Amino acid sequence: MEPRTSKVATPEGRAGARSQSDPADRPDEREPLSGWPPRDILAPFVLLAVSMQRAHGYVIEDYLRAFGLFGITMSTLYRTLRQMEKDGFLESTWEPGPTGPARRVYTITDAGHDWLDSSATMLDTYRQTIDRFLDLYGAGPGANRPDGDATTDKNGTRDTETDAKRTDQKETPR
Repeated sequence: MEPRTSKVATPEGRAGARSQSDPADRPDEREPLSGWPPRDILAPFVLLAVSMQRAHGYVIEDYLRAFGLFGITMSTLYRTLRQMEKDGFLESTWEPGPTGPARRVYTITDAGHDWLDSSATMLDTYRQTIDRFLDLYGAGPGANRPDGDATTDKNGTRDTETDAKRTDQKETPR
């Protein structure tokens, strides 16, 4: 049996394939949801972290974890940082570490700020779409579910008139 692959968007916007069995892509044990975060959401978080302060990889990793992004491996993070540098969104310099070897410190560029702004707009649009979904989904137990508490028509949509009649019948003493 061949390992499953899934399509992923790379930070530079190209589609790629990722093997589900690739050890570098396995989620951290603390990750709350399988497959979270999606790869295309990593780049905006990295840019946001670097826009707040110049940082090396481990500082960026700590920032991502503080936001609940536990499933990011260091190899994925460094690949993303290198690609973002190639794309002109980040610059890096080697600086001596306080007690150890030199480390690469990343700084956001003007192009990175522009991309971060457009990413924020895109994420806001996603958030609005997700909010609409959750509003509909959370409309109550059985909302829009043929097998739920709400009365539904043959299309599986909620029939509020029938629900109101049933409520009236329950309240009317016999």
